[in-house]
This record gives sequence, C-alpha cells and structure tokens, in this order.
Amino acid sequence: MEITQEKINDLNGVLTVTIQPEDYQEKVNGILEEYRKQVKMPGFRQGKVPIQLVRKQYGKAVLADELNKLMGEKMDGYIREEKLRILGQPIPTLENDSDGNWDKPDVFTFRYDIGYSPKVDIKFGWFTKFVHHKVRIDETLIDEQIGDLRRRYGKMSERTEIGENCLVVGDFVEMEGDEVKPGGVMNEGTISMDSIEDKKTNKALMGLSQEAEVVVQPGHVSRDVEDLARMLGIDAKQAADFESPLRFTVKEVRHIEPAELGEELYDKLFGEDTVTDEAGFRAKVEEDLQRIFDRDGDRVFRRKFVEEVVDKLNPPLPEEFLKRWIQIANEKPITAEEIEAEFEEYAKGIKWQIIQNHIIDEHDIDVEGEEIKAEAGSAIKAQYAQYGIPLEAEQLDPMVAQMLTDQKEVRRVAEMIYERKAIDKLRELAKIKEKEVSHEEWMEIVRSL
Repeated sequence: MEITQEKINDLNGVLTVTIQPEDYQEKVNGILEEYRKQVKMPGFRQGKVPIQLVRKQYGKAVLADELNKLMGEKMDGYIREEKLRILGQPIPTLENDSDGNWDKPDVFTFRYDIGYSPKVDIKFGWFTKFVHHKVRIDETLIDEQIGDLRRRYGKMSERTEIGENCLVVGDFVEMEGDEVKPGGVMNEGTISMDSIEDKKTNKALMGLSQEAEVVVQPGHVSRDVEDLARMLGIDAKQAADFESPLRFTVKEVRHIEPAELGEELYDKLFGEDTVTDEAGFRAKVEEDLQRIFDRDGDRVFRRKFVEEVVDKLNPPLPEEFLKRWIQIANEKPITAEEIEAEFEEYAKGIKWQIIQNHIIDEHDIDVEGEEIKAEAGSAIKAQYAQYGIPLEAEQLDPMVAQMLTDQKEVRRVAEMIYERKAIDKLRELAKIKEKEVSHEEWMEIVRSL
C-alpha cells in the first residue's frame, strides 16, 4: 500500500492511496469464509454453500468495508508520521476519479482532498492595542448594592395589590397584535417593581391585584437580557432578539420590607464583628463589588480578546474544502445554503483553534493531571455554591473522582485549561490598556457580546 501527497497550494492538497491485492485479499477471503459457515441458501446445507456464491452475494460489500478500514488506518498513520497539520478529515475528491474494478478486484487507487492548517505569525504590531475595561465603583453603585442587600435580607409579606418594593409573580404570554401568538412564549415569572424605570409601565402595574391582566413590553419589565431570559424561561440569545408584547396576569404580590442597617444585617452578611458601623459596611460592599467586577471584567475581556485576536491575525482557510467537509461529516443532512449561512461563525471558531494550537506548540504549553483534578473540583464547588451548599473535602473528592472516570469530561476540562493558558500567553505578547468605565457603560459592553 502506498500513499503519496500532492500539494496544490498552501491550503489544499490531495492524498493518493494505492492499494495492492496483497493488502486486502487475505482479510477479505477470511471474512467470506466466516460468512460461508453461517449463511443459508436454498439447496445447500449450512456451511456447505460454495464460496463463489458467497463471494457473489457479499464480496463487494465486504471488500468496500475492508478497504475503508484499511485506508482510514493507513491515512491516519501517514498524517501522523508526516506531521501534516490538517483541518477536518480527508474527503474524496470532487472528481471522484478513483481507479479499480469491483467485479475483478486488483489494484485500487483512491484520491482524497485535504485542507492544510495555515501557518500563523503572532505579531500584532505597535499600533495594535487591546482594552481591558474596569468598572468605576462610585457612591451610586454602592448605594444600589446596599439597597439590593437590604431587600434580599428584608422581611417579606403577602399583599392584595401591587405597590412600592413589591415582587409580583405572574404568567407571561407572548402576544401577536391583540391575540395570543400561536406557539409563542408562555412562562411563570417575577417582576421586581424596583427594577422598572419606565414610568408608564410602573403606573400600569401599580394597584393591580390577583387575576388582573396588563400588556407590557419585555424591555420595560426586565433589567437586562439575562433577567428577561430568566423571566420568560428562554435562553439569552432568544431574549436578545425578543420584542413581542407580553400579557401579564398577576398571581401573587409579595412586599419586601428592607432590612435595617445595623449589627444584625452586618453579621448576617460578613460574620460576627467583621463590620461594626455604616462606614465599615460601605467599605466592605465596595470591596466585594470590586472583586465581582474584576472577575467579570476578566471573563468579558477574555471573550472580547479572543474575538479581536482572531480578527487581527485572521489566518486564511481552505474554505471550499471545509464547506464540503462539514456537509459530509454532519450527522444530520445539511444543505449548501445552510452551510453558507453559518460558515462565517464556524470559520471564526476554526481560526481561533488554529491560533490556540500554534500558541500551545510554540510555547510548549501542557496540562497536568493535577490541574484537571483541581479544575474539576472548582467547577463542582461553584455549581453547589449557586444553591448555597458548601462542600467539604471529604464530600468533594469522591465527586471529582467520579467525574474524572468520564474521558469525555476529562477532555472537556483539559481543553478549557489549554484555552485559558493560550489566552494568558497571548496576553503577554499583546499591548493591553486598562480603561475605567461607568457601570452603565459596562452593561452596554456586556450586552454587545
């Protein structure tokens, strides 16, 4: 068996695979002999069917299956040995100009297109600057956070009608004109009266009691896209594009009496004797806000940074090859029109993977088993923390061990660490400027992602 490579250009090539009879005959004959032992045909006892009849009925299918297996193994080995950096997998050439006689098997020749991964030069140039935004923690933001904390730890009571500081539970139904939209959104959600800035909406809700109905605009009853997504039970992408009016039916009205500032609240939030007065409380709130925004700021920066790095380096791709490969490799049938519509987003992911792999190879980045274990532990702890459940080591360790028995999960965690390390290395190579922004500006940046 022989494999040769023809390089068409920097991004495209062809592998030609020539298979001799001695590469497949023994295996095919052996499989057909096994078939002969089991096959049943009229006029013959089991195991006594002439091999010629077995070959006539099953020979081509067995040969095709064996050749496919043989080519897959040998091409994978060739790609590794030659250290070819390719995208996707080899696919039959468009001309499909393979040679061979299936009725009288002898020498077979198959040709496969391959797409090369482009070389990447990680040079941004002196003019390339990236911006890391930091939120300015001002007195207004601290006051808003204190207000949220007081409401969160306040006393809740049932009310008969909507008023100030109320949480209103009700049913949302998507409308189309004056009618309920067929197949539209229907979900039970909660409106916080404190989050409504639109005066007309606030006035329309005030004073309503159970079973009352009102039509509201989605952007007027939610803080942001994430809040609307939770409210309607849809994902953030749907929420970002959601503009239909909503019929809201009041089910429950709950009033929150904000907690008083004082020792009881301070101890609940920060532990006994950690904060003793309002000045210390404000300082602690500011510190917590800074930590939260620093964490979120780094997460947002990383996402924007990857997008901007891909845009600036913009490695070329063998686009026609990739479009064909997507269509062939996709489990579900996909049209050329669908591929064309989604290709730009798909290409961004491929380009980032190319850049990431270059950084990993260039700087010998590796991920150790202990890192995977620690990352898995952090993920599990964070998941439980969302529900207010702390985990001790004796509870966490068995969970981590169980998680790491799943090789798919191990690969997912390892890939996440590799990506983080690649981004950190890119940050060292880039010029990054810090820019302070207001909370309102920050929310616009978040919404733009």
